[in-house]
Amino acid sequence: MSKLSAAVAMVVLVIGLALPATGSANAAALDEKTFTWKRPMLAGDCQISSGATWTLYSNGTARLDATVVSMDGDDAWLMWARLLDEDRAVLGEIRVAGSTSTKFVKNLPVQFRRYRWLANGRFDPDLFDLVEYVSLSKHC
Repeated sequence: MSKLSAAVAMVVLVIGLALPATGSANAAALDEKTFTWKRPMLAGDCQISSGATWTLYSNGTARLDATVVSMDGDDAWLMWARLLDEDRAVLGEIRVAGSTSTKFVKNLPVQFRRYRWLANGRFDPDLFDLVEYVSLSKHC
């Protein structure tokens, strides 16, 4: 075997090892649905900025990404997220990851300080295909 043939064979072997096997990468991919609030949400002295999102994954996990602030300090933002179908009927609620609680809480101890709120939740994965809307109840 020539040096060139050996080099080409080595490159093919290295590339083959670096690429995922066909089908294995797709098997791990989850479907997702993202719900974004285009306007700020207010409750008492607290506010969630526009652009807050809940992302739902087909395996029954959920992720909140939001920015919150209190005009008063020593507050807490309380939130419940409900999953709704196409007719806006309640399918279920998102639970706090590792808990049976449906109440998400973000403490806001310092007045006017913006806090990034990243929270993980869970829901019944059998509902994923039926979810068309997410509704929030909130309190500060």
